[in-house]
Amino acid sequence: MFLTRRGLIKTALGAAVLAPGAGLSGLARAQAGTRLRIGMAAPNTTLDPHLQSNAPNNAVTTHIFDSVIVNDEVSRSKPGLAASWRTLDDTHWEFTLQPDVVFSDGTPLTVDDIRVSIERATTIPSTASFRTYTRSIKAITAADPGKFIVETKAPDPLLLNSLSRIRIISAKFKDAPSADFNSGKAAIGTGPYLFKEYVPGSHTLLVRNDRHWGEKAPWNEVLLRIVADDGARIAGLLSGDLDIIESVPHEGLDRVKSDSRLHVISGVSSRFVYFATDQHRDVTPFATDASGQPLPKNPFKNAKVREAFDMAINRQAIVERVMDGNALVATQYLPKGGFGTSDKIKGTPYDPAKAKALLAEAGYPNGFKLMVHGPNDRYVNDAKIVQAVAQMLTRIGVAASVEVMPWSVYTGKSSNGEFSFSLGAWGVNTGETSNPMVALNMTYNKEAGTGASNMGRYSNPKLDEMVRQATQTIDDAKRAALLAEASELVFADRALLPLHHEGLIWAGKRSIGYLPRADQYTLAMGVTAKS
Repeated sequence: MFLTRRGLIKTALGAAVLAPGAGLSGLARAQAGTRLRIGMAAPNTTLDPHLQSNAPNNAVTTHIFDSVIVNDEVSRSKPGLAASWRTLDDTHWEFTLQPDVVFSDGTPLTVDDIRVSIERATTIPSTASFRTYTRSIKAITAADPGKFIVETKAPDPLLLNSLSRIRIISAKFKDAPSADFNSGKAAIGTGPYLFKEYVPGSHTLLVRNDRHWGEKAPWNEVLLRIVADDGARIAGLLSGDLDIIESVPHEGLDRVKSDSRLHVISGVSSRFVYFATDQHRDVTPFATDASGQPLPKNPFKNAKVREAFDMAINRQAIVERVMDGNALVATQYLPKGGFGTSDKIKGTPYDPAKAKALLAEAGYPNGFKLMVHGPNDRYVNDAKIVQAVAQMLTRIGVAASVEVMPWSVYTGKSSNGEFSFSLGAWGVNTGETSNPMVALNMTYNKEAGTGASNMGRYSNPKLDEMVRQATQTIDDAKRAALLAEASELVFADRALLPLHHEGLIWAGKRSIGYLPRADQYTLAMGVTAKS
């Protein structure tokens, strides 16, 4: 295993049966060849590329809409709609556009389209805003023909990575409602595929964009089919209804390996899985007394309670028994050696006896009742993780119950900070710890674009200033040191409780290959037909 500034985890991580074609009007029964059928593990909730930033949405919209910069499979910045770029000074970047780029309706790409897209991504009402990535941008202006300049409010060493997150729409749809993107009316992009059909909760159907400026997409037609149930996803692959599936469950590996028609594709992940605690409200709704009434004081505002919960979690058991070894115990955002990590962070040992004593010291000798929340169709084994942690909490006197729900429901509630103790995850796709700290730990500020995914609304002015200083430091060595110090504060204060880093496994027909991505996206552009 090794990590570099732009590197990620490099480690050898190594049933319901769905009726063929059920609910898909025969789409799944079509023969493979020029058509690719992908089994997606988590549902996207929209085709509006600016409405809500999460991996399922971003992966699907990347097929239709391009970005100025592209992140490759290990999160390196590569040319996208911008063929090249250069820095003019610490706060001015000049970008040169690819020549002769047109939208799928034939409209030429202009700088105005890029400016409008970034402004829309910044201002659109959202429970998971892209403002995290656009907050440093002060202005976008046209320069010479085919060039534009991005001015930042302060030095921003991660501008290229941030621009890779914003997909570009046609300026004429700047005021279009999200429904127009979902219907296809506004789903007019410059990407490698064109919108054909979107059925929320079921599938997205795409066709190749033969006018695309870049490399020709490898498939004439692509079906992105949502199959959240692990058993159904495996069954779809085994029956031939699907060509490749993501997030293969451990219990399905033997079935795939024993089938000569199929093969397993192991990948690496930048995803960090954690629990968030409500540290904002004076009274939190899901921590109650024996009668079910909310406690008069929010227990998670007490550092001893957070430490007790941290000690109650047996992370190694989760990795071995829940994740079946397909994960790595986490102590901070990236394994030690990653950019912005600290060797001083040792992690919290599993010690339920001490955890119970800490609860008593905090004023809860008999514990309390708690509802633990999480999604049931988003992260690998998410519902099982929630159940396992709830059981661990009962051993320290916390009467924990579980409520899990579909990601389409959970994401809005969690982003609004509605829960008391809830499961979350973050893909550290920049290869450094500044990105998760801005989104997950800085004080929630909609206008500033900080804390956009800070579910527990943790707030620490000292941390805010440390991260602000780090994200404006161009010198890599100095920024790494600042981020390491900030990481120490995050995990000492238990701003959130780390669990593990996910491993990734795909499975597909032997006739196709896939280059795994650290951001966990399954993109048709990366699926190739083997000769």
